[in-house]
Amino acid sequence: MSARRITPYLFEAFIWALIVATAIINLAVYTNVVQSHDAIDRRKQSTSAGGATPVAGATPVSAASKASLAAEADDSESLPGRFVPTQGRQHTAAYPLRQRIPFCPENQVADNCYASNPPTSGMHLPVQGTVRLTDGNTIKIPPDPGLYDFPVPREAIPHIEEHAGVYVGYNCSSDACKAVAERLKNLVNQEVSLGARVVLSPDRDLDDDTIGVASWTRVDTFAASDYTDERLRAFIKAHSCRFDPEQFCKTTPVN
Repeated sequence: MSARRITPYLFEAFIWALIVATAIINLAVYTNVVQSHDAIDRRKQSTSAGGATPVAGATPVSAASKASLAAEADDSESLPGRFVPTQGRQHTAAYPLRQRIPFCPENQVADNCYASNPPTSGMHLPVQGTVRLTDGNTIKIPPDPGLYDFPVPREAIPHIEEHAGVYVGYNCSSDACKAVAERLKNLVNQEVSLGARVVLSPDRDLDDDTIGVASWTRVDTFAASDYTDERLRAFIKAHSCRFDPEQFCKTTPVN
């Protein structure tokens, strides 16, 4: 066969090879197929906690976040109060809410109710600045550390605790309990002056003549007749600034 007869076949084969190569390149581009030693199959990367493969560009967990996670999960019996597993840190709509967040029925804990009274975590009002309550009083949401002579919204309590605080509530009708409430005020006022993050207020959710103290994942509720300054002070010293995911505690409290 002569060279004149071979040339057209070679040219036709070259054209078809060029068409096939172009099709392969387009397929790779438009289907995001990468064929090289640099290819990464992200389906094989673990996203589970503990031993997870870091993803390029992921934000490393800060020391403050690690400390807060450890504090949140610390169920040690050596800490004052009863441990209540976290219910998360999700926000509700702004105050006032159309429906209050209820307390969970016994043995029926869920994320849409509070597992303890006072609350120790869970759904809470977002930062709003100063608002007027339905009783006519005004307050910042979440409340600043200090003493309030009117009830703070139930849904603001977890935000106090998320900001490294301790909440102290009381519900008194007897003279004996009212005398205890005055002792509460004096002690909390002193602790706040020393740098502790504590909010104190009347709390109508509590049983009559009852004191309730709460921080993030910790609660201590008792009859006013069982109150001692040492009991409350120990709770505040242990839990003010213990859980501080947003780093509100820039300095160590004096006490």
